Amino acid sequence: MTEASFLNAVGIFLISLLRFSGFFLNIPVYSEAIIPMQVKAGLSALCAVLILPHLVLTQTLPELTIPEYGLMALKELALGFSIGYVVLIFVSAIRLGGQIIGMQIGFSFVQVADPTSSQGLGIVSEFFQLAGSLTFLFLGGHLLILQAFFQSFELVPLAGMHLNGGIVEEIALYSRMSFVCGLQIAMPVIAVILVGDVALGIIARTVPKMNIFQVGFSLKILGGLAMLIVLMPYLGDIIKNLIGMSMNEINLLLSKMG
Repeated sequence: MTEASFLNAVGIFLISLLRFSGFFLNIPVYSEAIIPMQVKAGLSALCAVLILPHLVLTQTLPELTIPEYGLMALKELALGFSIGYVVLIFVSAIRLGGQIIGMQIGFSFVQVADPTSSQGLGIVSEFFQLAGSLTFLFLGGHLLILQAFFQSFELVPLAGMHLNGGIVEEIALYSRMSFVCGLQIAMPVIAVILVGDVALGIIARTVPKMNIFQVGFSLKILGGLAMLIVLMPYLGDIIKNLIGMSMNEINLLLSKMG
């Protein structure tokens, strides 16, 4: 190996390491605060080493000045961070759906400390997040996302990323999916609570002496928990659809960046 080829290999390793670092800093499960930074750095370095022989054979770093190399490093870090953010959207959707359900059935008062995000979350939202993360790993979603990220080196070569307003606009538009999907997840419970409120309103008009608020609070909890039991078997299908949407969005972003 000549000195030039060795320096090229070292440069490719460092640049790909930056792309993987941005990815592992924002991808679900791996980016949680409970995972030490040393583990994230080790995973980034391991992936960069595994893909290094392929990159050395297929890619060559261009001759750039020091400021241009710095700009390229920032672009690679932003690329990995953007792909991780796209996948993180569906976790936010599941968490938002659980938060809406907790508010509807009266469980929003129960807050638990989430060690992964260092925030206080509703108990239903925390349950949905844990169930979603476990289902994501069980379905092999992390392997699919890693495979798509490895393919990003083919679609967007090192030092070949192009930033434009269309990329930022696409990410902003895709961010709406967290609200849309979260509302869709909570919609069955919202429908049941709405029907229950209408029924309780009719009862309150026909039986004025009944303490409808005390009865209604208990019925909301029972109805909400019953719908959660019905909803849980479909959680795997929901996550499959969200993973598929994330994969399509990643391919779209990479095509615009390349």
